[in-house]
Amino acid sequence: MRFAQVMGLFLLVAGLAGQTAAEDKILKADYRPRPPEMVVAEGETISGPLKDILEEAAGKHGYRVQWRVAPFPQSLHDLETGHVDVVPRVVHTKEREAFVQFLGPIGFQDKDIVFLVRKGQEGRIRTYEDLRSLTVGVKLKTAYFDPFDSDATIRKETAADDFNLARMFIGGRFDTVALLDHQAMEGVLAGLGFKDHALAEYRFKQRIGNFYGLSKHSPHAALFPALNATLLEMSKSGRVAALYGLHGTEPPQKIGQ
Repeated sequence: MRFAQVMGLFLLVAGLAGQTAAEDKILKADYRPRPPEMVVAEGETISGPLKDILEEAAGKHGYRVQWRVAPFPQSLHDLETGHVDVVPRVVHTKEREAFVQFLGPIGFQDKDIVFLVRKGQEGRIRTYEDLRSLTVGVKLKTAYFDPFDSDATIRKETAADDFNLARMFIGGRFDTVALLDHQAMEGVLAGLGFKDHALAEYRFKQRIGNFYGLSKHSPHAALFPALNATLLEMSKSGRVAALYGLHGTEPPQKIGQ
């Protein structure tokens, strides 16, 4: 075989090997509309600080992020099977520890659970016990708070997403809707032109960590210690707050506060 042919074959093999290595350093990540942290615009164009933070952290380890827009129940299922590597804003629960490594937290946020009711019915829910006489709409696979999540004495009906929750509430399928993301539901209701709603007097106050979920079944599961250390350092150094500021959003409170 001539020298030129040998060199050509060598370069082809080297190129293919380099391409395979590059493809191996891709994190498949899911996105969903949770403004202002995660924004999905027309054509599934995505933006927001949680996108920028993960891309910057992954880039420090030679990885790039490949995004997909998907509803959270699907993302959670795919974290469990390893079909997706990373999902932003996964609430840390004991049940999810079986298949998720929690990256972070990059900060803490006050995320009160509130309850949507019709106007004039704000006083219908003043205490936790009042929920037991009502039918409560909840989003599939969403963690709210203990003991609510496991309380079998409260009648709950599930829907796949905010849009279906809103439609079922408008149609009278349930008395109230438990909300972790009040702003997201407000946007859906506005889009449906529905204004006959308010928030009940009762709310469950909580502070939750802002975590990314990394699948324990991901082919990149071994990246966890290094990627976690990078995210924590970005939070402590103020880089996370700076990326939030670029989007005009309020940064999460720093680690340790």
